[in-house]
Amino acid sequence: MKALKALVIGMGMLIVVGLGLLGFGLYRNTLHPAQAKAGAGEGAGPYFSVELPVASGSHLEQMAVAGDRVILRFSGGEGERILVLDPQTGHLAGTVSLVPQKP
Repeated sequence: MKALKALVIGMGMLIVVGLGLLGFGLYRNTLHPAQAKAGAGEGAGPYFSVELPVASGSHLEQMAVAGDRVILRFSGGEGERILVLDPQTGHLAGTVSLVPQKP
């Protein structure tokens, strides 16, 4: 009977410690959500710097957000181009060059 009582007390203490750690984790994530996200992804931080390949003479016509991508439309220079960026990493996810159709 004493062994059962000790087992119940031990398991109760484990539950209390587990709930305390869970509460501490939730409290820490609410204070510093950017740090929690940065630790979850590889290299994902609140700041990045990127250089985009844009033809000389081009200028930004339009910018839009579609889902988890940022879309930039450039015109002038060598024609129209659409660049698709990944906002989490700042990397170029794709490029679309608009060329006139040949008859």
